[in-house]
Amino acid sequence: MRTVLKLFFVALALLAAKTQAQEAFTPLVSETCVLFVHVDFSKVEIDPLKEQLTKAGETLLGQLGFDAKSKRATLRELDRELDKLDFMVRPNYEMMTKEIGIREIALLIDFRYAGGQRPIIAVPWKGKTDKQLAMLKQLLGITNPMDGLIRLGDFLAVPVGPDNELRAWFETMESAPDSPIFEALKSVAGREIKAVAAIPPSMQMMLLGEEMPGDVPQEIQGLLRFAMTKIEWASASLSIQDADTGVVRDVLTVKTPSPSDAKQLRAMLENAIDYGVNMVQTQMQEQQNRYSGGGEMPVPALAFEFAKGIFRTLLPEVDGDKLVFRIEGEQNQWAVGAVSAGGVMTAMLLPAAQAARGSARRMQCTNNVKQITLGLHNYHDTFMGMPPLYTVDENGKPLHSWRVLLLPFMEQMALYDQIRLDEPWDSEHNSQFHDRVIDVYKCPDNPTVKPGKACCYTVIAGEGLIPAKKKGERTGGTFARIPDGLSNTIFIVEVKEPFCWMDPMADVTMDELVKGINAQGGRVGSFHPGGTNIGIFDGSVRFVPDTINKETLRSLADPKDGRAVSFP
Repeated sequence: MRTVLKLFFVALALLAAKTQAQEAFTPLVSETCVLFVHVDFSKVEIDPLKEQLTKAGETLLGQLGFDAKSKRATLRELDRELDKLDFMVRPNYEMMTKEIGIREIALLIDFRYAGGQRPIIAVPWKGKTDKQLAMLKQLLGITNPMDGLIRLGDFLAVPVGPDNELRAWFETMESAPDSPIFEALKSVAGREIKAVAAIPPSMQMMLLGEEMPGDVPQEIQGLLRFAMTKIEWASASLSIQDADTGVVRDVLTVKTPSPSDAKQLRAMLENAIDYGVNMVQTQMQEQQNRYSGGGEMPVPALAFEFAKGIFRTLLPEVDGDKLVFRIEGEQNQWAVGAVSAGGVMTAMLLPAAQAARGSARRMQCTNNVKQITLGLHNYHDTFMGMPPLYTVDENGKPLHSWRVLLLPFMEQMALYDQIRLDEPWDSEHNSQFHDRVIDVYKCPDNPTVKPGKACCYTVIAGEGLIPAKKKGERTGGTFARIPDGLSNTIFIVEVKEPFCWMDPMADVTMDELVKGINAQGGRVGSFHPGGTNIGIFDGSVRFVPDTINKETLRSLADPKDGRAVSFP
């Protein structure tokens, strides 16, 4: 899902210019397509676009009555934010349009694909090379060769669900260039950003037969049922290039079968506004009476009439068999100002969004370490001891890592039963499991994870868990062999370079640990900003900063040095 959002918002942030015919996507549009969103950025020039957005901002400030000093200060700040947006967008733009050659993108919702519950994101890909594909994956941050992009004929798509479902949909769908969706697209040709929607006739009867939830008021049910039968299609669009022309532009159009239907639909929309505001007024009055005994001054009826008036200004006008919302003259600057503000806000919020995603990934990593330590305790309770660092054969040759032995205690019993424990981890039979990605062993913040090298957690070899010395031995000592105390001793650490989860010789040594967290040339560390997660033998998880003292690390990893050292 993160890949889908990144691709689509990069395209939106570019705020493109002239349209390339959206008919390029005809092979993907079937009779059951209910939504089509098209963004075209084929000829955009970033510097003129920045000038246009600055001009729009200046116009808006003038219309809002800003004095000269406030206007200058605000425009300086706007220029700074636009420069930040430029810094973020330009490299992606140059790579996407010039090096990769992508100039348009579409989002589709097809009722036949996942019941209309998942979108399809696609870009034209005819004639593109493997090098361009690699560049696109780099742009989207896709590091796993098994993830992200699939071919649908002459298109490249980002699957939101299972790949096989999307391919099955494409193989059985039939293009419908005469569908209402394409009629709607003709009404917004030449606009940079456009979205059209339609309810195919074959779906109308099915939807009308569905029983609506009982809490939907009758007035709203009537409007929805009328809309399903009378709205043939709807379109919305935006073009920044028209901001200076002052020409009338349709930004929202709803097509009905006849002029009378258009008038009736507008009247129903107006009634819905009145109904909604009246319902809010009634609820507020009831709440006030319930909790204040009616003693407080009520919200004056004037406020609700004012609200109705504001909402009515958003109603479209009737134009034959269509309902149309238009902008013209200086209103174009308002529209462009809204888009530019949205672009600037996107630029300002992206770092925060990235930080939020980073926090979520670190939390998932913390949970992984927690699950591993719980698996250790469950193993200890079952076998009256910890697993060995690795099992060995009769000649002392390493066979299997402790990670394999913990599988039954982390909901991986089916996989565990398939592994031959009496054969080495890299035998012909056992090698088939090397590419298996065990989510609990994989840090979600590590971009270098891939099948075959997807494990990010190790113990301290020779210090925490004790290698078995006899064939078939199942334990490597008990918790009693940790005299410094379970809550004072490191069990699990993260490493930045993933390895095969079955490898019995992949765990770090004490010498590697004391090089430091995220140290140059060291193994221990993570891609979490500022430090790494560490699991403690008592089952807790700590986030240890990069600045932790190396000798402190040594003491915390040594189960029996007798030093009283606490975690930072």
